[in-house]
This record gives sequence, structure tokens and C-alpha cells, in this order.
Amino acid sequence: MAYMNQSNAAEKRLPQVEVFERPEITALPENRNIKKRVPYFRYGLMTAAVFIMLLSMLTGYSKVAQLTVEADRLRTQLEELRSDGDALNAKREQRFNLEYVEWMAVNKLGMVKQDKSQITYLATSNPEKITIAAQEKENQTGLMAGLTKGLNVVMEYLD
Repeated sequence: MAYMNQSNAAEKRLPQVEVFERPEITALPENRNIKKRVPYFRYGLMTAAVFIMLLSMLTGYSKVAQLTVEADRLRTQLEELRSDGDALNAKREQRFNLEYVEWMAVNKLGMVKQDKSQITYLATSNPEKITIAAQEKENQTGLMAGLTKGLNVVMEYLD
């Protein structure tokens, strides 16, 4: 019995707690006529995003096509310029060819190749003085002397 007395004492020490009764929560009646709301806003956003991506892809493809056409045009122009450059290089090679220059001098300008007897040498035994071997040729005056002297200078240049 001593045991029972201890439990009664524990009950006396506990504070009294008031218990409130909650009213029961009642669910709304199910209405089967209510339709679920379709998320039109989300579908609209997804459709707009897909449309924007397709538009950007088409724009990119058109830009690539435009650049490809431009690159082909520039390649064609480059090939034409290279062929023109090759033609000009061949013409330059021909113009600087001594055989061509000699042919032009003889056939077009009527020049004659000079003999070894027409060559004048300068003797420089003393480096401070230059002596011309044929003084009498410079004393000649007139049209023929001037032409002969000019032709000699040209022929010396060509040889």
C-alpha cells in the first residue's frame, strides 16, 4: 500500500491542464465538375523560347550562307589577281631579258651592234689622271658624230 500512496502524491503535484475540444475538420464536398487549370503561361513561355531558338538558328544559318558566298567570291577574285600577277611577272621577265632588249634595239630602233674596233679604253696608269686613248674623236662635231657617240654609249650598256 505504500506504493499506492506515492502515485496519489504524484497526481496531486501535476498541474491541471485544460483540454479544449476541437471541432472536427470537414472536407469540402468533391465537385467532379471542376476542371483542372491548364498552365497556359508555362506553355506560352516554352513556345516562345522554342520560337526564339529556331529564329536564332535560322539567322545563324543565313549568316553562314552569306559568308560562304562572300568567301567564294573573294577566292575567285584572288585567283584572277594571281593569274594577272603571273602574266605581269612573265612580261617583266621578258622585258628584262637581254636577248629581248637586243632584239628591240636592232629591229625596232634600228641600232647596230658595235665592233671591237669601236670600243674606247681608258688608260689609268696614274690613278689621279684619266687619259682618253682617242682624243681625235671628241674633236669631231656634227650630227653624225653625236649619233655615233650616243649609239656607242647604248651598245656599251647592252654588252
